[in-house]
Amino acid sequence: MNRIAVIDRDSCRAKDCGHPCRKSCPVVRTGNEAIYFLDDNQPPVIDERVCIGCGICVKRCPFEAIEVVNLPEELQIDAFHRYAANAFELFRFPEIRPNEITAIIGENATGKSTILRILAGQIRPNLGNPDSSPEKEDILDRLRGTTTSSLLGRILEGKEKIVYKPQYVDEIPNVVMGSVSNILLRFGSEDQVADVIRSLDLGGIKERQVKMLSGGELQRFAIAAALMRDGDTFIIDEPSSYLDVAQRISVARVLRELKDKGKTVVVVEHDLGLLDYLSDYVCVLYGEPGVFGIVSKLMASRIGVNSYLEGRLKADNVRIRSQPITFSVRPPPSDKEATESLRWQNSKVSLDGFELRIDAGSVSRAQVVGVVGSNGIGKSTFIRKIITDYFGEDNSGVSYKPQYLSGKFSGLVSSVIHQAIGGPDIPSWIETELIRPLRLHKIMERDVETLSGGELQSLAVASCLSRDSQFLFLDEPCSYLDIEQRMSAQRAIRRITEARATTTFVVEHDILFVDFVSDRLIVVDGEPGKKGHVHQPSSMRKGMNQVLSGLSITFRRDVDTVRPRINKLGSRADIEQKAAGEYYYSDSS
Repeated sequence: MNRIAVIDRDSCRAKDCGHPCRKSCPVVRTGNEAIYFLDDNQPPVIDERVCIGCGICVKRCPFEAIEVVNLPEELQIDAFHRYAANAFELFRFPEIRPNEITAIIGENATGKSTILRILAGQIRPNLGNPDSSPEKEDILDRLRGTTTSSLLGRILEGKEKIVYKPQYVDEIPNVVMGSVSNILLRFGSEDQVADVIRSLDLGGIKERQVKMLSGGELQRFAIAAALMRDGDTFIIDEPSSYLDVAQRISVARVLRELKDKGKTVVVVEHDLGLLDYLSDYVCVLYGEPGVFGIVSKLMASRIGVNSYLEGRLKADNVRIRSQPITFSVRPPPSDKEATESLRWQNSKVSLDGFELRIDAGSVSRAQVVGVVGSNGIGKSTFIRKIITDYFGEDNSGVSYKPQYLSGKFSGLVSSVIHQAIGGPDIPSWIETELIRPLRLHKIMERDVETLSGGELQSLAVASCLSRDSQFLFLDEPCSYLDIEQRMSAQRAIRRITEARATTTFVVEHDILFVDFVSDRLIVVDGEPGKKGHVHQPSSMRKGMNQVLSGLSITFRRDVDTVRPRINKLGSRADIEQKAAGEYYYSDSS
């Protein structure tokens, strides 16, 4: 049996705990140094060769900083990279098909970023031994028989031109200065810049300084800058973050144009609806987040996504989840009698040259209301107006998760949660519904300032849903969350809404998320940045038809999982549904 022991150095507080991991270790009691401290104030070292895998240290650690996992012995020959002793380890490496679009999906902290950094030439794989520097031939021998062998060989030799679009685009203004058009002109001619600006709808911001761009604008700018560069392989990390549905489709189209030009594209993405439209092949990462990740065999896009949802990878003969992720043919109805909880009148909002017209409407208790529309169309403005008009400037009686989280929290993660629930004791239902599914239990003693984008988003969602309020407002809860966390957030929103008979508003661009979680839909349309129109709440089918028809996009149900899938433009299903006026999907589809 191969054993891997990992210590989360950010969570470990050796100077405060009294070292119960070492004191309770049965191997240490026999005189063998399975766990030892080189410095009493630094995390311990676990000798995996001596450790027996009993798991006592894991249970005794007060900060949940230790993980010990027993793995099959045969997996050791597939070790591809390990950062250090008692650190994360990646097993196997994805097969990348040349001149195709390969998507990599899986939980956060299972190795996606490690794979991208290896492909970008930022990390040289050590084949599982952090103290070694294997020769190129040894690395390629591990990939013998795959299309990735020649690709990685060229990368290691510096002969492959790599273009890398990073995940956290909100950090771009810290390193890039100037206007959008001037920066893009550094990478190509005026005609090329004009083409990419038109393709990604950047005309309205081309003269704007990068430091003034919103999240969605930064995302499209980053993708535009990547497209302008002369590369052989394009690595695109989470291109959908901050983008609305129309912008996501535009990005998918320009990335597919790269493929048509003979380029190789590797994408990490969590929007399953977009993956269907974008990718040719899918590779799944599974394992224990922060501990180890295993790369699956390559699968065709639909098979890969469906296998991930089912929780079983047939080609690898492994189950990665105890229960499948399922979808309803119709949005889950509330079991409680519909009782009106909030009604608003016709109104208008004028703000810095932007005008928003709001139709009168009402919502009910035990109901989740999805709010959909383009970026810059007034969705967040509508939510903030509802909160201010009916609950006052102090937001008394509501729980609100804003779109942008920078500076919204401070202190330890645990203190944020305790403040949300209003006491020192965390109820068991919050632990089971929110803390553990969103993987916050391992970072409770971390300072908020040290959290990644996904960790901060998980905290914000958990904090919002933990508050004892009859009205919940979540603005773009999916940003930076992986697929598993999105599904956990969906389930928690529905269960809390029904159990507490709350009224919940969710602003989101992930169509699968909206489809799963919503009972009703509020559509906001108009002209981004200039004028918006908030329609009254409608049925899911009516609302989604309204949204998708404006985008000229059609959705169908997957025959195996009944999840929404985007039809390829001009396909038979696309043509037939448009002719019938059914842009979402009919009950029989």
